[in-house]
Amino acid sequence: MAPCRFIRVSVLRDILSGTIWVVAARWAIRGIGLVSAVLLARLLSPADFGVAAMAMIAVALVEVFGDTGLVQHLIRHPDPDRSHFDTVFTLQLIIGAASAAGLVLLAPLAADFFHEPRIIAVVRVLALRSLLGGMENPGIALFRKHMEFNKDFEFLVLNKAVSFVITVGLALALRNYWALVIGSVAGAGAATLQSYRMHPYRPRLDLSAVPQVWGYSVWMLAQSMLLFLNQRIDELLVGRIKSTALMGYYTVASDVAAAPIVEIVTPLARALFPGLARLTQDRHALHQAFGKVLSAVAIIAFAVSVGIALVAPDLTLVLLGQKWAPVIPLLRILAIGAGLTALAQPVQTLLNATGRPRVAAILSLLRQVLLIATMLPAALWYGLTTIALARTAVAGVSFIATAWVCAGLLGVPLRRVWRDLCRPALAAAAMAGTVLAVQALCPAIPALRLGLGVVAGMLSYPAALLLLWGVAGRPDAVEADLLALVVARWSSWRRPDRAV
Repeated sequence: MAPCRFIRVSVLRDILSGTIWVVAARWAIRGIGLVSAVLLARLLSPADFGVAAMAMIAVALVEVFGDTGLVQHLIRHPDPDRSHFDTVFTLQLIIGAASAAGLVLLAPLAADFFHEPRIIAVVRVLALRSLLGGMENPGIALFRKHMEFNKDFEFLVLNKAVSFVITVGLALALRNYWALVIGSVAGAGAATLQSYRMHPYRPRLDLSAVPQVWGYSVWMLAQSMLLFLNQRIDELLVGRIKSTALMGYYTVASDVAAAPIVEIVTPLARALFPGLARLTQDRHALHQAFGKVLSAVAIIAFAVSVGIALVAPDLTLVLLGQKWAPVIPLLRILAIGAGLTALAQPVQTLLNATGRPRVAAILSLLRQVLLIATMLPAALWYGLTTIALARTAVAGVSFIATAWVCAGLLGVPLRRVWRDLCRPALAAAAMAGTVLAVQALCPAIPALRLGLGVVAGMLSYPAALLLLWGVAGRPDAVEADLLALVVARWSSWRRPDRAV
């Protein structure tokens, strides 16, 4: 095999292996989070979630100024030395301490903005989270750089488990929003301690590599700030204009709608970034890796978003309870919006991995302008449903614009993008018809209807997807890779290796 071909295959294999590990980590985390969310929704009120959500938005608004992509710099650098790691740690520490101090001072302003005096104390306690985050060991970035995602799995899952135990235990004891607050701080503390247990690097204070680090990080900071606003502008408006209870409804609906997709797509981007960074000099391999990942994201996004929208009423009643019934229409709309948002993630990652963070930041800015132009009148004159519709519409427009720009800059054929989206979209339509038919025939028992709807969707979607792939002539697409993986796994189960 030619050397360049070997490199391409090796990197693609590393991306796939890394994706499997990170998806496993995110789903383990989401599994813990789902159990936690169900228990907490039963133990706490919508107003408790509203108070915590308002405080977390204020905290995130300050912390986003410290999200400068320092870790991404270490991953992209071909050979970072000691000074790079020390500089990253020193900058992290300074940013974490500054964020914590800023939160203590700005907590009253946050309370005035949301008209909720209780969040003053909450924001000040959450300032500890920023300080602890600034102390995290940057050496764990090497896990991703060297594609050691099994270690990344251990790091992420253990931290979530600690936070889960503490949060649920406090919810049982306190029955108020302080359980959510203290659990968040405990999670940050667990992550910092775990980072030093898992990696031998021990930091020193040093700023000698700031010029090299900051040139890339300044555009990642701009992206992070815009990403925060993109993700939270609706919650900011709801918290400012609506009541605390409505804030709780909207936050829970948004989290339930987006979480299943985010927990798959975010790992894909996490594994994709270091892989694409290795392929920047090989345009063909870059396009091949990107096309496969975009197709995989589309398959996941259409299945999960449409699936959640179809079973939203039963899902809400079974998992959250009758008191959360107002989130049902929001959940349906926001699930579709989350699927559209997920489609843009691989494109954004491709721009960053190929050294174009400025372009990605500009696209995020344009999306933010569009969000404000649509959501502000929706929040002022209409209800939560209109706000959710505005977010979903902007997500669709944003994906189309991002794909178009990426095609122009990197030569990714747009026709291939639309082709990769067509089969998952049609398969999702077939799934919708099947699930709706099953629901119409099923007795009006939420738990039973939910179970049958999920099973119908899980069977009909992959069947329709494979059928469409076969009709298309079985192209070299992600369906072929998935089918080969299933066949290989089945063969290994049927004929296990035997020791000689």
